Amino acid sequence: MMDPITMLGVIALGLAVGAIVGMTSVGSGALMTPILLLDFGGVIGRAFVVGTATTQGTIIKFIASARNYFRKGLRGEYAFMIAVTGVPLAIFGAFFSKSFITWNLFQPLLSVVLLLVGVLIIVQLRTNRMNHTENPKVSGRLRAKGMLVGLVVGLIAGLTGISTGSLLVSALIILLKFPNRTAVNIAIFEGGLILLAATFAQIYLGNVDFPITGLLVVGGIPGILIGSHFKDRINQRLLGYGIAGVIIIESARTLSSFLFGKSFFVL
Repeated sequence: MMDPITMLGVIALGLAVGAIVGMTSVGSGALMTPILLLDFGGVIGRAFVVGTATTQGTIIKFIASARNYFRKGLRGEYAFMIAVTGVPLAIFGAFFSKSFITWNLFQPLLSVVLLLVGVLIIVQLRTNRMNHTENPKVSGRLRAKGMLVGLVVGLIAGLTGISTGSLLVSALIILLKFPNRTAVNIAIFEGGLILLAATFAQIYLGNVDFPITGLLVVGGIPGILIGSHFKDRINQRLLGYGIAGVIIIESARTLSSFLFGKSFFVL
């Protein structure tokens, strides 16, 4: 049974991450997974970190982006280009996520992925200055690139619980040359499918701490509403650089915990 202070801390974490999701429309896993691992290790077992982060990320993602499913902008030929490989690899990764923790490989992997996400966000922000205006033509080469992106993103989502938002949007803009708006629409749809598959796999495997997930969602829902309210009032580029910096710091904290037995900063 959690004490009230810890419960409030978990709700506050959900609120903060939900606000960031509301302001940026990207996933929460890159922030949620390392914080659960490093700062709430006494509350949630290491084996439940990935499943819990994945499940709350899926719920929050669908709440934050539900209206986008009913907007136009996602053409049929792009709909399953990434999910065709991303969904099965997310399920595959979920089945091995607990093993990576048992083998003591999870923290090095998480540190590398977080660093990659942070760098990709920075590159994406710089690329947006020369934003593509036309969707790329559908071709065998584009589909092959999309399937490769799905393979990598799906595996990372399954193994680490890191949401597909930042990874997918960055890959679609930088590698596949999609305009920003189209990239976001594709990431919402296909990323949702990938995360949903990973979540079902984690629940099936018994890797989800439902009380913690519930508290995170309780904080996350008002967080999303608050973040969405202020979204158009905040400099998105400056916010993006700030989030990238936080993620890179989380990468360093995760590596520090692995190498020296503790993080250099604990909440």
